[in-house]
Amino acid sequence: MENREEIGTVISGQESPSPSSVDFVVNKGIVHRGQFVELPCSQGTMFALVNDVFKTNRYFERADSVKEFESSGSALFEQFPTAEWEYLVARTRPLGVFTKEGLTKRPTFPPSPGTRVSLAKKESLEKFLQFDMESGLHLGEVEHHGLSVNLNMSSLLKKHLAILALSGAGKSYLVSVLLEELLDRKREDGRIATVVLDPHGEYSSFAEPPNEKAAKDYSSKTKLVKARDIKIGVPRLSVNVVSGIIPGLSAPQKRDLSRLLSKLKSEMKQGLGPFDLTDLREAISRDEAIKENSKGPLIAWLDSLREMHLFGKTDNPSIVDLVKPGQLTVIDLGDLIDLKKKQVIVSHFAQRLFFERRNKTVPPFLLVLEEAHQFVPQMAKSETAISRSIVRTIAREGRKFGASLCLVSQRPVQLDTTSLSQCNTHIILRIMNPYDLKHIGESSEGLDSKSQEMITSLRVGEALIVGEATHYPVFFKVRQRKSQESKHEISLEKAALQFEEGKEKKDSETEELL
Repeated sequence: MENREEIGTVISGQESPSPSSVDFVVNKGIVHRGQFVELPCSQGTMFALVNDVFKTNRYFERADSVKEFESSGSALFEQFPTAEWEYLVARTRPLGVFTKEGLTKRPTFPPSPGTRVSLAKKESLEKFLQFDMESGLHLGEVEHHGLSVNLNMSSLLKKHLAILALSGAGKSYLVSVLLEELLDRKREDGRIATVVLDPHGEYSSFAEPPNEKAAKDYSSKTKLVKARDIKIGVPRLSVNVVSGIIPGLSAPQKRDLSRLLSKLKSEMKQGLGPFDLTDLREAISRDEAIKENSKGPLIAWLDSLREMHLFGKTDNPSIVDLVKPGQLTVIDLGDLIDLKKKQVIVSHFAQRLFFERRNKTVPPFLLVLEEAHQFVPQMAKSETAISRSIVRTIAREGRKFGASLCLVSQRPVQLDTTSLSQCNTHIILRIMNPYDLKHIGESSEGLDSKSQEMITSLRVGEALIVGEATHYPVFFKVRQRKSQESKHEISLEKAALQFEEGKEKKDSETEELL
């Protein structure tokens, strides 16, 4: 091959070379874990990922001999040419073979010992990983190769995405980078709508003009909806939705509720106007067909829903008004403490979005669900997982209609396996918990044990992507964000300083007033 930077030679071992493992000795330069190499083979050009690097030296192979010699007061390196016998060996996992016809095949035959190994060239690696350099989403750079990670939007999002990491590893930062890419997208490249269900208000900064001159302003493309302003229109409710919120509804109670909802909806269409929970409660009280032992509990349950202050005669805001191509909508749930209320809101927006998208009244969209393990839990009962059913439905069927999911979680082991398994691309940042690692390993296709081990050594802002978007594991450094930082991303020292400065200013203003 021309212009190859040869760095090593394939060596023979007990299990290498094989279609699943190739070791080579490094003859020139330094090789790092996570790098890509290429080498000729009978089928074409093999690409492999370096998943381990270790040094060996024959003079130091036997512990007893080394100890005996060193104990005599002499150092081995003083008596023998030990430096000349030190070798750097790289262990790789073959990923695929690029044929002369431009096709990628899985490795089925090993290269020969003695084969020259080269660092993968940018141009070859770009084609092999199927990066979309013209209109892809630019998330970062492949370290040690200087190659931009530009992922095709359909490959990354159409079959859903999961972003998994422990707290503080940079997952919200990565989500912000993804949102920037979607907002910066040109119309001719195809723009989708983006809705973020944000439990902590981490993305509300997108709706605010930046305080820093260097930060890019996305406020004109962002709508912010506060939880306190949300109202769910009762006429939009179905018995299935209500039974998901109210645990324990019997079959007769569901039939009675369905009959009265249908009656009120019919009256609304005849000109009596929309109705709310108070109207539904009165209809139940007046209805003589409902047995008294069913009427009391129904009214009590409706009263508990009224106390949530979440239901009204019409939806506010309207989903159709919120979801626009190239626009971001942040549903800020940061003011809420009640998890059930949060789940009701998540369930409502997910159902409305999916319904409207199936009817093609809204554009293709990406629904980003932060703290997804709270809303799509694995082990919780249905009455404490109100939003799980609709998220599962979107995960299973959304790709047919252009309804995409992005599940973001710091506790993958608590995340619903059904939903997670439908996410065909996973971006994994640093994770330490062994249960989370095991869960990810079982649900992420293409994640081998060596790559899984490397996840624990990732630094903040480094990530591994596996699945549909690249087909092969890729370690990369997340690019610097353009938007202003979230108020949650400031350091503890800065937060403490801001508090004291604010308090001093407030005390000073109070003294002047007095």
